[in-house]
Amino acid sequence: MKKALFSVIIVLPIIIFPTSSCKKEQLYLNDAIITGFDARMCACCGGLMITFNGETRPYMGEFRLIENVTALGITDNDNFPIYVKVNWRTDTTSVCNHILLTSITRR
Repeated sequence: MKKALFSVIIVLPIIIFPTSSCKKEQLYLNDAIITGFDARMCACCGGLMITFNGETRPYMGEFRLIENVTALGITDNDNFPIYVKVNWRTDTTSVCNHILLTSITRR
C-alpha cells in the first residue's frame, strides 16, 4: 500500500506540472485580406485593416487592425487588397483590441 501511495505522489506531479505550469498563447492561422491603411483619427485607429471574412473593401464589414505594420514590409505603394495567409494573436498589451501578426505570406 505504501508503495502504491508513494508512486501516486511521485507520478501525479510529473503529469500535472507540465500541463498546468504555463499558459500557452492562442495563435490563429487564417486566410485573410489586407484592405488598406486605416486613416481614421481616433485613439485606437491607425495601422492596417485586415479581414478574415472575404471582404475586399476597406471599412466594410468586420475588420481588425494590425499593430505591427512596419515589420510586415507593406507600404503605401502596395496595391490593395492584398491576399495573405497569416499567423496572428490578440495584442494583450493594448486596450484597442488590435492584433499582432507573427507570420505572413502572400497567397
